[in-house]
Amino acid sequence: MEDNVFLARYSLELVKTLSKGAGLQALVDLGYQMLGNPFTITDFSVKLLASTGETNVADDPVWNELQLNNNFIFQTYSYYAKNSLFDEIVKNEEPFCWLDPYCKYPRIIGKISINNRNVAVLVACAHNQDFKESDKEIVSILCDAFSIELQKNKYNHLSQDMLHQSFLLDLLDGKFEDERKIDERMKILGLKFKRKLFVIYLDTQNLDTSKSTLPYLREEVEIKLANANAIIYNHNVAILASCENEIHFLEIELKVLREFIITNNLQAGISRSFTDLTEVREHYLESVEALSLGNIVKKQTHLFSYADYLIYDVLNLHVANGKYKKFLHPSLLKLIEYDKNNNTDFVHSFHIYVCNFKNIKDSATVLNIHRNTMFNRIEKIESILNVDLNDVDILFQLYLSYKILEMTLDVVV
Repeated sequence: MEDNVFLARYSLELVKTLSKGAGLQALVDLGYQMLGNPFTITDFSVKLLASTGETNVADDPVWNELQLNNNFIFQTYSYYAKNSLFDEIVKNEEPFCWLDPYCKYPRIIGKISINNRNVAVLVACAHNQDFKESDKEIVSILCDAFSIELQKNKYNHLSQDMLHQSFLLDLLDGKFEDERKIDERMKILGLKFKRKLFVIYLDTQNLDTSKSTLPYLREEVEIKLANANAIIYNHNVAILASCENEIHFLEIELKVLREFIITNNLQAGISRSFTDLTEVREHYLESVEALSLGNIVKKQTHLFSYADYLIYDVLNLHVANGKYKKFLHPSLLKLIEYDKNNNTDFVHSFHIYVCNFKNIKDSATVLNIHRNTMFNRIEKIESILNVDLNDVDILFQLYLSYKILEMTLDVVV
């Protein structure tokens, strides 16, 4: 009778906590009061989602490993996989007791499901007091409550076949600082990446939602791009791609994805290549910035590479605060003025000449004029500029000036 009153009272407290939207940790704290023992909530790759914080279980190695690393190391995960713990979790519809040589204290384990999909596990530890007969029922009630709570936030997709997305989410959020921990997670999840990495940010604001959805788009990206994992992130799609040969990836492997982006009137930014998975967050921001800068400069393309826009990123701060004009080379300003007064197009011709490493023939081909015409035009331009174009520093300053003008749209180059 007393147990029934206890369960009824706390069940009502759980309902109130859920209805208030107090969050996962508030439920954990209430669950601790109900059980009188500490517990953890993990996903099926044994990544820690939440834990009671009131009790320090200092003398249980399994508990401490999970608290220290926020997940099991691969050796521990393998031990429990070989000893069928995960099979037992899937098989048992109700919470069950567990004890093994590595755990100092007995456990009660219950699974948390959403729409009949197993998404997480609650593990209670008999550290403060021995388990009571009613504790399994309490764990069952808590599992139902956590199922409701997890459906309201980003964990609602953590079924066993989607755990790689949870891992990618943590990488994008910058939650890993230790590459060894990343390696452990990848072993548990069975994930492998090739040597070179890229992050691609796919902006979906132009997506025709009457014909497609974000989940469909994410799946299509993974189909069209080998060695890539994609996730819905900040209402767009983020992609972690890997390859062995960077040039082959950019010129060949990206071709299908590029065509898909163009066909669907989408835009994307791609980071520079990198090798350290702790830098995923940094390079995700590069991919976002590439798209932003590409639209400022208004290049006629759908896939913007940060490597092409790095110089614009450097300049962006000065352009934003209006202090860019002091960086413009005065000789180029003279050339702009000459064009205005004489109805010529020397600014554009000189830009082509600089971008073609001062090659007369190649520049003439781009402009579709005779090489002698190009030669005479450059002679005239040099006389207007009145600078030494063989001086690499001067040439760089002129090139930089063009980049500034592209960003400010002061002149079409």
